[in-house]
Amino acid sequence: MHHKIIPAATDAQLREFLMEEFDELKSWDMRLYDLMEDRLYEKVYGPHFSEACYEKAMSCLKNRDGTAGAHWSLSDIVSYAKSKGITFDHFNEYDLAYAMNMVYSDYYGIVPDTTESYFKMARAFLEDEDAPKGKAYLYYKAMKCR
Repeated sequence: MHHKIIPAATDAQLREFLMEEFDELKSWDMRLYDLMEDRLYEKVYGPHFSEACYEKAMSCLKNRDGTAGAHWSLSDIVSYAKSKGITFDHFNEYDLAYAMNMVYSDYYGIVPDTTESYFKMARAFLEDEDAPKGKAYLYYKAMKCR
């Protein structure tokens, strides 16, 4: 029966229905709600950061230098990456910005403290050939900061 109803529903009706159902599910079973929210997110964005997800991830960073949050802005990282010839074919701008800020957060004082060093580490992290697609987003999910 749902195969006849869903094509006839408007986008607004489907969105409203999903929002209501998600709210109800949240009150019933938070674990199932989180699972369904993750599955829906990945249907929309794949295993990559969206702007909102990236901002949330940056709010969770506790840097080894005693600061918190992003060390570089998204626009600074994107400009730097483009100057190095990055085309964002296998990862998006948010994935790179997360990886570069995460590397700074975790390895400050361990590697040479240059933008180039952190960029190279972030790029190696993202282009790891034996890692699954979406490594940065999957790593973030494993950190449980959401």
